[in-house]
Amino acid sequence: MNRLSLSVVVPAFDEEECIGACLDLLCTQLDCITEIIVVDNNSADGTRDIVRRHATDHPEIRVVTEKQQGLVFARNAGMDAASGDLVARIDADTRVPDDWAATILDFFAADVDQHWAAACGRGEAYELPYGDAAARIKARWSPLARRSPSTPEVRDVPVLYGSNMILRRETWKLIREDVSLRRDVFEDVDMGLCVQESGGRNAFLPSLTVGVSPRRMESGMRSFVRYMACLPRTLRLHRRHALAAAALVLYVPGVSALHACRLVMIRAYDSDSGSFSARHLLRRRTDRGMP
Repeated sequence: MNRLSLSVVVPAFDEEECIGACLDLLCTQLDCITEIIVVDNNSADGTRDIVRRHATDHPEIRVVTEKQQGLVFARNAGMDAASGDLVARIDADTRVPDDWAATILDFFAADVDQHWAAACGRGEAYELPYGDAAARIKARWSPLARRSPSTPEVRDVPVLYGSNMILRRETWKLIREDVSLRRDVFEDVDMGLCVQESGGRNAFLPSLTVGVSPRRMESGMRSFVRYMACLPRTLRLHRRHALAAAALVLYVPGVSALHACRLVMIRAYDSDSGSFSARHLLRRRTDRGMP
């Protein structure tokens, strides 16, 4: 049986401070990754030059240009350009572990009956003064995950996680015209729900964990609550009214309270040490209006 091929799509807008590290880690796994597609979404900094330098040594890297501003448009351009049997989508600030690509290939290769149409894993913020304690608390009581009784090591979930998600290429083709182009919803949640509505299933792999930037965690309370309001809005878009109500009444207030606590710790650490570096990174995601 032929081995599955894996494409990795990385949307990028003014990511010169993190795209190099992201590509360095991906390039250590080129025995498992067929191609890396970086979608340049009108970067005005050195992002494109950094990607080109990496591509000089690694021809598996190629750049796709998307002029229409916004994550959904950059994502679509990259997913459309991908040729792999599996198409992973991560962020430019994602840091994948050494076994990330191999874990993906092993999981889908074992799924000979194609029980799973898509998959995602965890994201844990790096360079936080308090580690991943907040992430563990949030994951424990999240209303969005439900465990599949038939596969205790894998969770059947309604949504996907944009910094660490994989679709079968035929799944992407199936939902391509259904995904929303709105910029006031969570595009990854929207994609996961589209997968479900097409008859597919999303796997959550607890062992598939990547590092993500803490830049969203330094946003002010008003900005963060406005950002989190995208979740119930996305669920309502898909007529998941019970989940939308749970998100609005339980999840958003709970995560916002958690954010308030960690914001105090982050700012205190930032003030004391001057070594925390997320603030200037936050600006780029805010500027592009993306979750």
